[in-house]
Amino acid sequence: MDDQELDEGFKERFEALLARFPSMKMAADVAGYSAEQLAKWRDGKARAPLRPIANLCQASATSLDWLVFNREMPSSAIVTATDGELPDVVWIPLLEVIASAGPGYENARPYELRRLPFPRTWLQRLGVPEKYARFLGIDGDSMEPTIMDGWIVLVDTRPKHARANGIYVLVDGPNVRVKRIALGWQNSIVLISDNERYQSEQLSPPDAEALQVAGRIVWAGGEI
Repeated sequence: MDDQELDEGFKERFEALLARFPSMKMAADVAGYSAEQLAKWRDGKARAPLRPIANLCQASATSLDWLVFNREMPSSAIVTATDGELPDVVWIPLLEVIASAGPGYENARPYELRRLPFPRTWLQRLGVPEKYARFLGIDGDSMEPTIMDGWIVLVDTRPKHARANGIYVLVDGPNVRVKRIALGWQNSIVLISDNERYQSEQLSPPDAEALQVAGRIVWAGGEI
């Protein structure tokens, strides 16, 4: 790629490529460069070497020819998860649900928006079977700096009961929330926000029993 003149559309295509990853940090990890360096490539401030670009294309099932030379349409450049041509990548559903890192966010029944790539070795290291993995979007700042507003997080949907010190996706009636959980006296539950501007909430046993756990967050730009 260093020896090729890139057309003006490369920046737009590279930005579309990065958008296929759950976060810039994950794209940077796949490329083997910093997020700041990827931003320079995206903005045309530096020329990208071939190897990291090829790694990003492979991980996101994007055609390298399309990215560099615009020789294919994006729709024909995409390899689906069922093709089995990317053994190192798992395609995980991104659900329509927006989980609130705040007072609560009302959600309709979730459906799959699309699937996003995630390294298979990372999923194995997290100990999450592929069929139980889901991506969710986060709205709100109550879990900062652990989970930032607007991030996409990976959820292990197996846990249905909260354990101390984990960060969980909680269903409270029509609302979906993200909170760290601590166990209190006499079966009470404490909902903790990592952002010090938010006070903890203590739920009495009846309210604690009514709280549904939809899963535990295991990754948010890094392992949790």
